[in-house]
Amino acid sequence: MTEYTVTFSAPTAYAVTDIKAKTAKQALKKARAIYDEDPSGLDWCPYDADCKTLDKIEVVTIDNNDEAYWQSEDAALKDTAQDLLDALVDLVERDRAEAVACGFTDDEMTWLEDARRAIAKAKGG
Repeated sequence: MTEYTVTFSAPTAYAVTDIKAKTAKQALKKARAIYDEDPSGLDWCPYDADCKTLDKIEVVTIDNNDEAYWQSEDAALKDTAQDLLDALVDLVERDRAEAVACGFTDDEMTWLEDARRAIAKAKGG
């Protein structure tokens, strides 16, 4: 049996424990069962944080030779949305630089301002 380090990640806390298993996938399955049985039984940091919503479980060996990963659909969606937002910001800034280099004024580039406002709104600003 191999010893795996398992990290449980909730929105505001994390817990780390070791699990012995034959493979990382088996360790991940055991980790999920531990969490499902009693999430408060894990040593969460900070200890008083809400750990009822699980975002991720990462399983690795000491030498990172074998690993497994689980992510909630909500966490995956948030990661994907952030990647998309970052790509949109890059696109808008590149297009703005190209438009300015071609002599367009801000008055002629209202779509860029609309895009910038949409990005700011998506970021909560």
